[in-house]
Amino acid sequence: AVSISPFCNALSRVPTRMLWCLLMSLVATAMAVFRPPAIPLITTDPYMQTWLMGDEATSDVVRHWDHREKEMLGLLRLDGEVFRFLGDCGGILRSCDFPPLEQLSVDVLPTRTIFRFRDPADRIELNVTFLSTLFSHDYHRLSRPVSYVVHDICSLGGEPHDVELYLDLSAQHVVDSKLEQVRWGDFSSAFLRGSYLGTQAQHVLGKRGDRTNINWGYLYVADASGSGSSQHRAGSASEQRANFSKSGSLPDGQDTDMPRPCWHRMPVLSVVRHLSQLAAAARHVVLVGYDDIRSISFYDEGEFPALWTQAWPGIQDALVAAADEVEDMMALSAVYDASLLSNLKAVGGPEYAAIGALAYRQAMAAMKLTWNPKRKVIWNFQKEISTDGDLNTMDVIYPSSPLLLYSHPDLLRLLLLPVLAFANNETSTHFTDSFSPHELGTYPIADHDTKQQEPMPMENTGNMFLMLTGLLQAGVDMGFLRPYWNMLSNWADYLQASLPFPANQLCTDDFTGRLANNTNLAAKGIVALEAFAALCDNAQLGDADQCSGYRSAARQFAQTWQAKAWEGDHYRIAYDVPGSYSIKYNLLWQKLLRLDGPFDWPAVAPAEVKYYISKANEYGTPLDHRHAYVKLDWLSWAAAMADDEASFHALHDPIFKQANASACRTPLTDLFNTKTAGCAMTRYSFVARPVVGGVFAKMLLSSSSSSSSSSS
Repeated sequence: AVSISPFCNALSRVPTRMLWCLLMSLVATAMAVFRPPAIPLITTDPYMQTWLMGDEATSDVVRHWDHREKEMLGLLRLDGEVFRFLGDCGGILRSCDFPPLEQLSVDVLPTRTIFRFRDPADRIELNVTFLSTLFSHDYHRLSRPVSYVVHDICSLGGEPHDVELYLDLSAQHVVDSKLEQVRWGDFSSAFLRGSYLGTQAQHVLGKRGDRTNINWGYLYVADASGSGSSQHRAGSASEQRANFSKSGSLPDGQDTDMPRPCWHRMPVLSVVRHLSQLAAAARHVVLVGYDDIRSISFYDEGEFPALWTQAWPGIQDALVAAADEVEDMMALSAVYDASLLSNLKAVGGPEYAAIGALAYRQAMAAMKLTWNPKRKVIWNFQKEISTDGDLNTMDVIYPSSPLLLYSHPDLLRLLLLPVLAFANNETSTHFTDSFSPHELGTYPIADHDTKQQEPMPMENTGNMFLMLTGLLQAGVDMGFLRPYWNMLSNWADYLQASLPFPANQLCTDDFTGRLANNTNLAAKGIVALEAFAALCDNAQLGDADQCSGYRSAARQFAQTWQAKAWEGDHYRIAYDVPGSYSIKYNLLWQKLLRLDGPFDWPAVAPAEVKYYISKANEYGTPLDHRHAYVKLDWLSWAAAMADDEASFHALHDPIFKQANASACRTPLTDLFNTKTAGCAMTRYSFVARPVVGGVFAKMLLSSSSSSSSSSS
């Protein structure tokens, strides 16, 4: 039986223009009209990400976040005419020379991207939804590496049409080099049929790095429609596309020429659905999965599988489960997205909601939930995408943490646990510094020792204390810190001894170089020392004298900071650099954590916010007086420091304006030129990073925010 899409069922009964206007008005109530710099398609983890770097689904080849081609092609055959709805003809394959469908709209939502198309003769309308189950509260589905490509198609005039739908994914998804040999096969169950594809070599966890693509594990593509009117096949892209164009079907027989290099007669996994004499509406669902076999290597504790393996014995079981709950996941996604967008709009307006939706998608896809079989616990890992590729980088987790604290705080705790375990010398690789580590390794391998750490002592120690106190404020049981309290106390002693005048060292903005007496870095350390005192008090892990001593020191340091950094109407970039400024985004955490010190907030924050607004260019306020660029996360935090809505929007709205206008077509960049809207460090760096989760800081300040606010 043909599954009826509610949208297309309604569309077949209501005048098209009326319904379209209604739908557009509903979308507009939640988000501003937005041209994202890149459109996310499949987003499940740091490796399995596909993006469109253009305005339309057919304006570019489908790519990885690093811009390497990961071809996907979607075709519609309508009464013998072939149209393209996904992918461009400019890629390596050059076998997709079909006219595009007219794209009516695209909506980028927290867990879905929805395209709406129509053919030139207004015979049919096609909605294509890419759904990745990025539900922060549902760890198994958040971890499950299966996405849905849902095709809803309907006849506009009620006339019957012969329809065939085609979707393929190329072997580029499973290699790091086009020279690598690949092989493929078929699989089937009682209710699911499909194909898989992977490299011949299968060196599991054999590569690490930033712009490296996974070349182990297997890509799976299956038809979840449960209908006999579908086909699947692995084989040459050019042959399968040409055969579909001519007959609406895939070639007979199997392509047995394997293994062969990825570039040679490029293999693809294809699915075709036949909808003969379609006069109403139908839904066709393709599942796309990636089984990476093992996800993380962690020191001497070995290789960790993804968390989803604790719920389903294997990838085929996970695919079958995903197929069984198509309608449930579509419904849950609709509710989840609507709730989160409504909350974002209520707090920051429609433009803030549009940025928040894209930031959510990008930040959640940078994580990998795993199962630690030695400890029998869940651990979370994050990739520092496009800037070194480090694993669980403290100054990347820190800016992304507001999203996690807002959507599901335990995800942040699970990110910090591996860092604490390494720092506490629970692995065979000993850590000897008297302050927090910077990273664990290069994704997906944790093996860095003390000497390999990027030296950011005050930065990373402050980050750890602020995030731990954020967990406390979110209601997380802090008993997990008991084994680490002596270590954390030693770090607090280091922080106290280093303040209020930071030595010549790097901060998270390491691309600006070292800076002594950095007032923004000092502000982090001072607020973090106050936060540690609150942690000490409320987690009941330290004695009262210890807690009060840290608080007293923090408040004395704050007084010194305010006196020595004052420039007359704002505060300097460094105590000894007159005529300067910088965005003191770290001050925000005093407000986020609802601390009553250490700084005199009414004296410090309003003056800083007013000055930032006075220095604004068309696309935002520069990070400091030396540069024209700004970090998206830090600008959003500066906006959140504002105590009035006008000032918030004056600082935050340029973020939307930059994303909407930039000619740098990449996943959301977090470092851009405030005069031109361009990427500050080319389109290959500071893109697709999880730090954009920082825009959720404003949500943490809302009285309506809670740990379940986006999943209610």
